[in-house]
Amino acid sequence: MRRILAFLVTISLCLFPLAALAEADTAHLAETVLAKLAQGDYAAVFEDSDEAMHEALGSADGLAAVWAQLTGTLGALESVQATDAGAQGDYRVAVADCAFANADATLTLAFDAQGRLGSLGLTAMRPHENSETADEGGYIEEAITLREGEEDATSGLLTLPEGEGPFPAVVMVHGSGPSDMDESAYACAPFRDLAHGLARLGVASIRYDKYTYAHPENCLRADFTVDDEYTRDALDAAKLLAEDARIGDIYLLGHSQGAMLAPRIMRAMQTEVGDRLRGGVLLAGSPLHMWEIQYHQNLDILAALDGETRAENEALVEAEAAKAATLAGRSAEELQKQTLFGISAYYQADEMAVDAVQTAVALGLPLFIAQGEKDWQVRPADGIEAWQSELPQDFDAAYALYPDMTHLLFDLDGEPSETPADYLSADARVSEALIEDIAAWIAAH
Repeated sequence: MRRILAFLVTISLCLFPLAALAEADTAHLAETVLAKLAQGDYAAVFEDSDEAMHEALGSADGLAAVWAQLTGTLGALESVQATDAGAQGDYRVAVADCAFANADATLTLAFDAQGRLGSLGLTAMRPHENSETADEGGYIEEAITLREGEEDATSGLLTLPEGEGPFPAVVMVHGSGPSDMDESAYACAPFRDLAHGLARLGVASIRYDKYTYAHPENCLRADFTVDDEYTRDALDAAKLLAEDARIGDIYLLGHSQGAMLAPRIMRAMQTEVGDRLRGGVLLAGSPLHMWEIQYHQNLDILAALDGETRAENEALVEAEAAKAATLAGRSAEELQKQTLFGISAYYQADEMAVDAVQTAVALGLPLFIAQGEKDWQVRPADGIEAWQSELPQDFDAAYALYPDMTHLLFDLDGEPSETPADYLSADARVSEALIEDIAAWIAAH
């Protein structure tokens, strides 16, 4: 069970070959599967699942345990509306908007060519508001649009402190995968929490729907790059801030992959806003390249497997890792036809072309680098510890490691399960200590 859940939250994993693309009505299949689960008919759903699900769950009881884990937090399923989201790898995916007793949630279900269930995952959760979760205010929000009037205009929010400016402001840059402006994942909304908390402490922010979330139809090109996915939106957001008289100094705040790419994006931002850009806040990121994090995530998952299955998949993972060293010698045309850890080799090669540490040193702008000890998606050894060891000792960087903080920036009681169950708490909110430390660091610079 641990493996099937772990697939839902890693940057990108490609351990097993997948079946041929399904042409079935995935929306109808998804609604049928969820109705059966809600009725407790786990045996029927398990029987109609593919071999990978059978291996991961073991039996219908394993599927029942996964469903119990979801409904233990969300409550009973009340209604479902699913849509076909197209192909992902060789599966066909349905996105199901669900109303549960305690929360609204988005589930994703993948089906193979025979219409068999290949995965079930929770991608977003929105707890029903009550007196304990209601927002206490203390900020002002205004709708903004990146590239207003253009075909790929993108929605966002400018969050301002109450009172008179000019205020320092951060541009928020997402982690991997499609994500809304709040960076919603499971029960968490890190960018919403950061925006509101920082505004209460005098720091403005701008956040926006990620390009792959707002315009997925534009992200299918073979030559799609990091700059297409990340940099252009960040530059447009920084320019909006620079044109606003209520805004003073500008900072980049990157989370996860956004933190990994932060030096590259900051270099581009500096050309647009000059010395208005004063530094970067890097949260739960790494100076390693993306494929290296994917490699380590795969090894973590394989550690839970046994015997022949583990050996076979270790060989697959090591073969993928060996491909990384060969990308530099390949043409653009070759790279566009290949993948590395399930992602376009062209995209991976583009990401690998910029060294985060060298770029940060060349920029010379101060950094605040923070992570949680309970982060199991980017281990501290690959994250904050790697930044500390690779950046020069005299570099202007502040480091903060929080003992209970997770990859999604909230504090978790007890030992992490290292599955999405860690992210299902309805009261998951970004660490107040982290927000206070970011605001204090910005104020000091």
